[in-house]
Amino acid sequence: MLFATAPLNDFTVSFKPVERNDQEQMDMLLQGLTDRGLAVRVAITDGSPLDKDSRQRDWADVEHQLCLVHVIKEVNKLMLDGGRTVKNRIKRQGNTGRKRRPGRPRKTAPHQRQPRNGMSKKAQATFIGDHQSLIGRTHEDLSAQDKDDLAGMVETAPALTLFRPFTRQFDRRFEKGITKPCARYRRTQMVNHPAYQAHPFLAKALKKLANDRFEKMIVFRRGDTVERTNHHVERNNRVFRMLHKTRDKRRKNHTIEKALDLEVYARMLTRPLYQPSSVEVPILLQKKSIQKMAA
Repeated sequence: MLFATAPLNDFTVSFKPVERNDQEQMDMLLQGLTDRGLAVRVAITDGSPLDKDSRQRDWADVEHQLCLVHVIKEVNKLMLDGGRTVKNRIKRQGNTGRKRRPGRPRKTAPHQRQPRNGMSKKAQATFIGDHQSLIGRTHEDLSAQDKDDLAGMVETAPALTLFRPFTRQFDRRFEKGITKPCARYRRTQMVNHPAYQAHPFLAKALKKLANDRFEKMIVFRRGDTVERTNHHVERNNRVFRMLHKTRDKRRKNHTIEKALDLEVYARMLTRPLYQPSSVEVPILLQKKSIQKMAA
């Protein structure tokens, strides 16, 4: 299901049930919006290549805002991959050496059996694996216990030292109340950090902040009101998918489209700025009769 919504007005602009999500279907959706004479100022997307190609063809002069939640998810995935790599390396260190046969005495000295921090390599790997999600959490969402666990992770694996400063600096790029020049300055400081550039996973995360891509992340800082995410269209899509899921008889596209038409029309009737006309009375009566038959 392809959707286009107006988040500021909380309205579903257009939808299109499709059998496959490809470039042709996306072009048809945007072309339909263009044919309706829709004046689009800012397009908010999740960064899909299909959206990019369609916008360059039809909406080249429209500003593009990347959904910040999707950008943060991409960066957090790289951070988790880095933490997982450190965990696996420590786990492999705990598996080194030939296994002792049952019944044979240990050859290591007693003072070498206990690790320095009181945890074996496998226990250290398990501890990092259980708490690696804390790496991408914002500082305000961390409890006192979470901060202690993060300190323990860094003490156990010094390779994770740079991950938390990177996360905090990354979050400061998009905090509220700063201007575009300030956001660009913070981004430049972060990209030029030599320790981040030398780290294999943080260097990949810095590529997500390329100059042309970063400009699409801060469009919402313009003078008027612009949403930072595409949550509105995803919420609409989720509602309509559940609407279709609860009606097993709607298995064909034309029945799905009719049901969605009625749902969009019912939403339109509740809008404060909506002014009904006499032409729409038969449509409303038809909708009530359909609801009565369905009941």
